[in-house]
Amino acid sequence: MAAISSIQSAKTEFTVSRSQVGDNSWTFTPVTWAARQWAAEAPDFGLPDGMGSYSVQDTFAAQELQRLHEEGIGVRFVTDHGPDDILEAALCIWEAMLEARGDNPVERAARNADPAEGAEWQVQLDQLWERAGTVQMRRYAADLAPEFLHVYDGLGGSDTLEELNLTPYDWEFIPAVLAHVEWESYGPSMNIQGVIAAMRELHSPAPALAPMTAPAL
Repeated sequence: MAAISSIQSAKTEFTVSRSQVGDNSWTFTPVTWAARQWAAEAPDFGLPDGMGSYSVQDTFAAQELQRLHEEGIGVRFVTDHGPDDILEAALCIWEAMLEARGDNPVERAARNADPAEGAEWQVQLDQLWERAGTVQMRRYAADLAPEFLHVYDGLGGSDTLEELNLTPYDWEFIPAVLAHVEWESYGPSMNIQGVIAAMRELHSPAPALAPMTAPAL
């Protein structure tokens, strides 16, 4: 599945937010006439709430985001987190980006020359940084903040982070999510549902093995 991101398009035809109430659904809200018309005519697109939005269950949200992406419809993620949380997330992302980028140009050159010298996403990050410049990369960090918070919510918040060994938030969770960002020529992109699933798979503790017992005589 292709990566999905609000950053791919400057236009906003849908806003998407995640609710942790009830069945953990996502709310898709068309904000333009064309988007409202598309939603009304699209087959099997969510459940209308009677107020202009559509409720989409967790299990189908990624497919609907993919469909909007393939239709060329601009999507912007919104979050119930306040501005302080968004600012903190953005600062943590920027710090993690600087850490991943590193200050050693020799290491960066080695990664670009031989991807085996670093993770693939670090090579992509380096290449985009060289093309876009530091100012634009800071803006990308700010744009990514709501999406990182969606992953945070999707995993279950602070309690779950401790279970997944992803605390503290700034030094464990944020860098772990950053490793799942795809750095394309137009900027960063994320498949939020895919990242949530990958984080659970990678960081869930292995189940404890049952103690061995001697067979009965």
